[in-house]
Amino acid sequence: MTITLDTPPILIARRQPPQLEQVEALLASQVDGTRSPLEAALAQLIAAGGKRIRPRLVLLMGGLLAVDPAPLLYLAAAIEMLHTATLVHDDLVDGASLRRGVETLNARASAAASVLVGDFAFTRAARLVLATGSLSAVDMFTEAMATIVNGELTQIARPRGIANREEYFDWIGAKTAALFELSTGAPALLSQSGMEDASSARRFGYAIGMAFQIMDDVLDFTSDAAHLGKPSGQDLRQGILTLPALIYLEAHPDDPSLRLLINRQRLPEADLVQLVDSIRQGNSIQQAIEVAQGFVNDGLSALDQLPDGLERSELEKIARSVVDRHG
Repeated sequence: MTITLDTPPILIARRQPPQLEQVEALLASQVDGTRSPLEAALAQLIAAGGKRIRPRLVLLMGGLLAVDPAPLLYLAAAIEMLHTATLVHDDLVDGASLRRGVETLNARASAAASVLVGDFAFTRAARLVLATGSLSAVDMFTEAMATIVNGELTQIARPRGIANREEYFDWIGAKTAALFELSTGAPALLSQSGMEDASSARRFGYAIGMAFQIMDDVLDFTSDAAHLGKPSGQDLRQGILTLPALIYLEAHPDDPSLRLLINRQRLPEADLVQLVDSIRQGNSIQQAIEVAQGFVNDGLSALDQLPDGLERSELEKIARSVVDRHG
């Protein structure tokens, strides 16, 4: 099964690997900002770029497992478009006004417009993944979509906030790790690799995704607003306890501020500032980093089960850089 898209991929000039340039071009080809404000908004989001870590993982894992480059490009673009769609909806659900230091669509447009732009991105992502011609990849793609949505629905429907590590790991596993797992597992489905390689590839992506989100949550406490691109301590301001706060809670189970947040009650700004400072001053941050490193180590163990090669070395570098990043 092969689907030809209306606009073929073209190369665009950027300082990045040629394959990633083609992914960027594929993403840009999916929207025409002159046709409607809806597409113009999505085109701006795509042009804003980002780390593009997910398509990089797709391309490297696909190269390691000798995947045909054509479907691999469509898969990488599909996953990045899916990521873009989830960001639009996340910003709306969270009421976020900044992302990467730039005003979000949610801050500039109505809720209805944000939902529609996110939905439009989902349709483009589906179109791209269908172009891979792989029913197995499509199945994994839709499975990841369902996991992400179900994770957010569970979080919203929860009568109380996250109160322990198990609940937190379930949440970030659905919110973030599922997309990383897709980024490394789906290329294996496009290859001639056996189930053992596919399992190792999925395990690698999931573990790196877990570490990536934990470090995002650490940076929410340790980075200043200018560096982070959004206000520091934002998670607590939204009533969300992430791993550093949960580790602090384990040592201070009767902390009144955390108990109020778990019960979805708002805290005065002065109390929030004091709570953030208390978490920063203890060892909760370092313990959270150590947990992230543990996930990285698990991912590297899975990576060791895959064929050797230049791409594997690059994947290892990405994995090791997750804990060392500063924004």
